[in-house]
Amino acid sequence: MVNNKEISTQELITKGYLWVNIPSVAIIVLVWFGLTAYLEVNGKISAIIGGVIGWIYWEFAIKKWISWALNHNVNPDRLFKIGKMSLLLWDRRKIDSILNQSK
Repeated sequence: MVNNKEISTQELITKGYLWVNIPSVAIIVLVWFGLTAYLEVNGKISAIIGGVIGWIYWEFAIKKWISWALNHNVNPDRLFKIGKMSLLLWDRRKIDSILNQSK
């Protein structure tokens, strides 16, 4: 469903944090804590495992966020600028790959 209402910068950043960054960080911290506290895994190893799992989640969630924004008529250049400014994206390739998939 395409919406004609323009999405504000605030809404883009908020949804990005709620869908991508906050859950990713929560996954990293919870996996680290769970492995060290309950399974007594070395803290460094559990942090790496948590980071890998958080990164896998980020990969799926950032695609969902980008697709949502593009379906709401957000210009890809604006999306990249906001994504980079708010630490959701660091390069343009994710947006371009989603644009190429939808063609």
